[in-house]
Amino acid sequence: MTNSYTGINTSEQSTTPDFFYSLDRPLHSLPDRSQVSAVNLYRFPELVSRLGGNYRDILERHSINPEILTTDNRFIDCQPFVDMLEYCSSRLNDPLFGLHLASIQDAEIYGCVSVLSKSAPTVHQGLVDLIEFLPVVHSPESVLELVEGVSTSELRWTEHSDFGLNDQADGQGLLLNLNLLRSLAGKDFVPDYVNVSVSSYQKAGNDIEKAIACPVRASRERSCIAFPTALLYQPSINTNNPLYHLLKGYLERLKHCKKPGLLNKVNEFISAGLLCNEVTIDACANQLGLSPRILQMRLKSMNVTYSDLLARHRLQRAKSKLRHSDLSIAEIADLLGYAERTSFGRAFKQWTGLTPQQFRKQH
Repeated sequence: MTNSYTGINTSEQSTTPDFFYSLDRPLHSLPDRSQVSAVNLYRFPELVSRLGGNYRDILERHSINPEILTTDNRFIDCQPFVDMLEYCSSRLNDPLFGLHLASIQDAEIYGCVSVLSKSAPTVHQGLVDLIEFLPVVHSPESVLELVEGVSTSELRWTEHSDFGLNDQADGQGLLLNLNLLRSLAGKDFVPDYVNVSVSSYQKAGNDIEKAIACPVRASRERSCIAFPTALLYQPSINTNNPLYHLLKGYLERLKHCKKPGLLNKVNEFISAGLLCNEVTIDACANQLGLSPRILQMRLKSMNVTYSDLLARHRLQRAKSKLRHSDLSIAEIADLLGYAERTSFGRAFKQWTGLTPQQFRKQH
């Protein structure tokens, strides 16, 4: 096979004036490394309940806040997500749990990237755009590749990191990608074959073949959907030129946005949280789509702890209030989330060597 496309934009540039795309800020939050959109859990509670499980218990067991299911544009850490799908497959006795989850979802799981791909002028361009922009707004872990052959081409996918056993996440991705291809080529589209992991094939190869109605092969190298190369250059059945160029312009800008690092995000959370006394590490981790343990591990790799960052913000806020306000020491302590004035006093003296009263007098 030749001509490998790995996210390079080969479409014509839009000549639409820039003012059509003017926005003060992105409409999307963007995922960090090793994160995936929480929309991948769409209808997860429904499937778990149908199989006799308790979805809240399962989410909490894997350090995923159940409230994330009701919040738009949030992200979760990939490792607990992958582990949770494998746990559901085993615990709920469903070897095709990931595939069954995708069967009650659809390609819209990929959000505006699905809309962009479907509105592209050709099947080929729709897949190239999927490859380029899915890592931008859905998960940076996504690695997709379109490999063209003379008669047969493959849409391949994997992930940057090694998450261990991930048969269920791979099954979900298989059906979501297949549904997207059908939305480009028509609902009657049938692959020539699909590749799945050896462990998936050994456990449920015949059932996968029945579910997607095409030959299934075991592979140690890659997951893929294969189809006739001639299909690539057919017009997309949902092509929409104005919508395509509007979304393409927006996603191009998102792609080149500088993402705030984890440290900046934590500092932003603490700064805002101090205004409403909501600065626990659990609340911060939930906001960032991480478990508290993983958040602490990532901060530790930067030689800092959450309590260090919180203390710095409290010190800065305390100094400002002592210098520039007439608030009492007790009011400042309450403003910074301390249950008692004495606790604030001890912490402040540890930071500065002065009591709050001494600091105020000197400044």
